[in-house]
Amino acid sequence: AEFFNEIHHIYKVGVDITVVQCDTSIKSIEPYRGKNEISVLGRGGTEFDPVLDYYNANIGKYTSLVYFTDGECCTRVKPKGNVLWVLSEESQLNESLPGKVIKLEL
Repeated sequence: AEFFNEIHHIYKVGVDITVVQCDTSIKSIEPYRGKNEISVLGRGGTEFDPVLDYYNANIGKYTSLVYFTDGECCTRVKPKGNVLWVLSEESQLNESLPGKVIKLEL
């Protein structure tokens, strides 16, 4: 809920958003249309590499990647574009992630 609230506010300013859901592999890729119609899939282990690989392979399609996560993992993939890691309020700051890292505070 915390992440979808942020996604919705980004959407409201006119940004096209594609939601990629991933735990250890990508579970879905779908556009966000401003409603809570997206069911949360997966849960469990965390791997950042599948989403970063997808982003790198589609770099011409996206201007940036905003990765909402608990931050409890690392990556071996270097992103080819801008990445903002948004950590949940309860997460520990993970400064080893490539790109900018922020933590939500409510």
